[in-house]
Amino acid sequence: MRMLILSDIHGNADALRAVLEDAERWDYLVVLGDLVDYGPEPHLVLDMIRELKPEVTIMGNHDHAVAFNTDCRCAPDLHELSEYTRRNISMKLLSEDQIEWLKTLPIRTEKEIAGRRFYLVHGSPRNPLYGYLMPNLSVEELKLQLTPSITAVSPRPLNVDYVLVGHTHIPMEVEVGKIVVVNPGSCGQPRDGDPRASYAVYDMESGKFSIFRVKYDVEAVIRKIHSLGLEERYAEWLTKILSRGRVI
Repeated sequence: MRMLILSDIHGNADALRAVLEDAERWDYLVVLGDLVDYGPEPHLVLDMIRELKPEVTIMGNHDHAVAFNTDCRCAPDLHELSEYTRRNISMKLLSEDQIEWLKTLPIRTEKEIAGRRFYLVHGSPRNPLYGYLMPNLSVEELKLQLTPSITAVSPRPLNVDYVLVGHTHIPMEVEVGKIVVVNPGSCGQPRDGDPRASYAVYDMESGKFSIFRVKYDVEAVIRKIHSLGLEERYAEWLTKILSRGRVI
């Protein structure tokens, strides 16, 4: 029994197709948010995900921003780019029905799967839409982010086996006390220096996670971006991130 875990597809339908082909089969599908913004085909990504009927689809901060026409509150170095692509790609290509569907997504879900307790969220239990569970945080900082209260001043981590997160675009597996925290990395816009699409698989029998990288046609995605009639500096900005797998 295999769980396929995806996050941060960001309108990159080519990367999503490559991941689905590489993964080949799965018994349970989890999508940890941010289907939209940045990439050239958010409408196709939503169609693909809805057709796949994941067991869990979580709302990301960019999904929330599109759904409710609000600020995504992303990192300052990408805020301008995210706002521009939201106005000029996501809001132009997504249908009213697709936006209404985004509004229905939960910001967190807790489930028992194959006898183990999972907490699924885009950012962190402390701050579901906007919190960052980065691999370089101290143990105490990680414990605080695993505390499901944004007002808590001392850590009281969840009583679960696994916490699955996205948002950072950096794949990670780390143990914090009795909790294993896993980030599958970004399917559509990796930012860890590796431009290949990233995803994770959980083996339900062994309880082990594996993170995979798969090549896809980045140049084809870049051509699609340039075909949208965006201002050149934004198209080039997106090109550099996709081709280098990191924020410039």
